[in-house]
Amino acid sequence: MLSVNELEKLEKKALHQRKMNDLGDTTPIGEKIFSIIESVYSAYVLLYPLQTKRVAGFTRKQGDLLQVFVNTSFNNSFQNFAAAHELYHLIDFKEKDEDKFIVCDNKDIDENMDETSTMVDELKANYFAAAFLMPRSVIVERFSKMITSHFAVEDVILEILKIQYEYEIPFKTILKRLLETKMVSQAQYEKLVSYDTRVVEFCRMLDETMCAKVKNLECQSRRKYHTLNVPKLAIDAYRSSIISVAKLESIIGDYDKTLEDFQVVRPIIKPIVFDLSDFGAGEVEEGANED
Repeated sequence: MLSVNELEKLEKKALHQRKMNDLGDTTPIGEKIFSIIESVYSAYVLLYPLQTKRVAGFTRKQGDLLQVFVNTSFNNSFQNFAAAHELYHLIDFKEKDEDKFIVCDNKDIDENMDETSTMVDELKANYFAAAFLMPRSVIVERFSKMITSHFAVEDVILEILKIQYEYEIPFKTILKRLLETKMVSQAQYEKLVSYDTRVVEFCRMLDETMCAKVKNLECQSRRKYHTLNVPKLAIDAYRSSIISVAKLESIIGDYDKTLEDFQVVRPIIKPIVFDLSDFGAGEVEEGANED
């Protein structure tokens, strides 16, 4: 378990990263976390849906090469949280100037920030992710007048969903932030967390746009993306005669692309016909002596 002092340092670290990179003290980040990792932190981003959920993401630093991967088989709000989690590792590697490769599973990356984890670095990454995506001041401002000892559960859940709509983060992350800021007691938290599986049901009480957005956050994007735009690189290699059309189709197929997407026409391969009749090498006539 992290101490109060360690949590406060993580809050300050997250806010410092926001301010230092002109991301705003309270500005929603959400899905923009991926482009922020690319443009602000100069790292390559790889998004791909794995068949397994045993790997949620990874971060690699090798010299000047920085890479962040997120498994898009998870729902969209979790992907945003996972990216912010990996960003903590990326910042940590850069600050320590050490080459390292760390793979995180769905137990390491926990939007509920489960403190039963034995890995301190993973706990820190989870708290940083929550603080970076959901600044404490927003929680205090939005809930200070709403939360009382006799709060209406429905009203609190709907306010959480509104924040989910704006900040594009998991329901449980917002709820845990309420507990951390003492907006709710442990008993109230336990009561509210049981509604996590009923998010779609409650979002129907919101307007159509909000409801659609929250539902989308609960779905998998299964997005396939690489900063380097691998399909385009493959197309360039094909046009330079470095790879065959078969190899090209294999590569771009992994990103759900076709030759038509890049206006590439499959070459027509015509059989080579040799006419050797002028050399006396035509077909042997029936009944002729072949000796």
